[in-house]
Amino acid sequence: MIKKLFFVFCISLLAMYPIYKNFYNGRAVLTYQRHIALINGNSEYYNPWQYRMLSPEIIEGLMWVYNHTVDKVYPIEEKFHFQLNPTSNPTPETVEFFTLLQTRGALKYTVVFILFRFCLNFLVLSLAFLLWQKLVRSRWLKWTGLIIVSLAMGNGVIASDLVFSTYLDNVFYLLTAIIIVYNKNPRWLLLIVPLAAFNRETSLLIPFLFFVSMMDFSQFSFKRFNLAAIRFPAKQVWLLTSILYVLFFSIFIAVRVHYGYRPPQIWKVPAGIPMLKLNLLSSMAPKSYFELLGVMSIIPLIIIYQFKRFPLRMRVWFLALVPIWFAVHCYTVVAYQTRIFLVPLIIILVPMLLWLIENDYQQQDTPEEPAAGKKSSRQLTTY
Repeated sequence: MIKKLFFVFCISLLAMYPIYKNFYNGRAVLTYQRHIALINGNSEYYNPWQYRMLSPEIIEGLMWVYNHTVDKVYPIEEKFHFQLNPTSNPTPETVEFFTLLQTRGALKYTVVFILFRFCLNFLVLSLAFLLWQKLVRSRWLKWTGLIIVSLAMGNGVIASDLVFSTYLDNVFYLLTAIIIVYNKNPRWLLLIVPLAAFNRETSLLIPFLFFVSMMDFSQFSFKRFNLAAIRFPAKQVWLLTSILYVLFFSIFIAVRVHYGYRPPQIWKVPAGIPMLKLNLLSSMAPKSYFELLGVMSIIPLIIIYQFKRFPLRMRVWFLALVPIWFAVHCYTVVAYQTRIFLVPLIIILVPMLLWLIENDYQQQDTPEEPAAGKKSSRQLTTY
């Protein structure tokens, strides 16, 4: 029991750190006004924000519960009043935050925002640990992976409010990956995909990830590149994937019909070649590169360098998801918003790195027998 509580406490700390960074280095203070705008159908960036309605509706549901339970017992806005000391010389961001807390209703929403984001972070880390159990044996390597992910989430907060949809996206992809690696009933995707479609358009690749995972690449050789050796899955997989895409696009279209379609909002430059140039070749490109370095570090480079060593499924997932994820996002959005790259980091890149470390250790030569009464450093290491 104590052991479990200790692990829960550790994951909780890792889940709290990105929230702190989001307020301190990001734009979490804008979450309230952006949420209210979404609920009122007047989002700042109408396309695509207005169409990502799952998390706002969840927040409204949680807010209703809070108002009818906790707030009845302890009305926090009547108990707490925040004021800045005139001599404290606050930063503009601090002034903005304290001004927000003096807005009626904002404090209650902020409490709900933080609790919901904490739960999302906790869920992402827990599901990641569960997924990696099928890929990596060492418990402490998996914990190292959680530390990497927590730091990555903390670093990926530039120009970002609490963006619940991004972390729900991570949850849905993790659930999909877990269904695949644990050979669970794929019909669960009939629940996951519609929810993910309400949440964020990037869930488009969830059925694709499932379909690719059901293909047989066992006779395929990357060296010979014999594409004819690839075996496509059974008809049931084709049927389920088709149904999933029908569900996805039905919801994708329905929310745009419901709220009214508007052309995509332009931020910095239009999506397409101008955005690609901005991200890769402009004077702002170094910012994108170093923000990506802060989230990904050199993990992608290590994986590419050692690519042929990885198990087949890891290589297939990498090729199926990572290039298209990076290409589409660099083509459509400003890349220094590095939170958008967390999905491939968590379900593909970090577990590949952990597997590589574990495999490298296991393949080391067996050390010479130690002298009597002594233990080698290898014997002192437990897995």
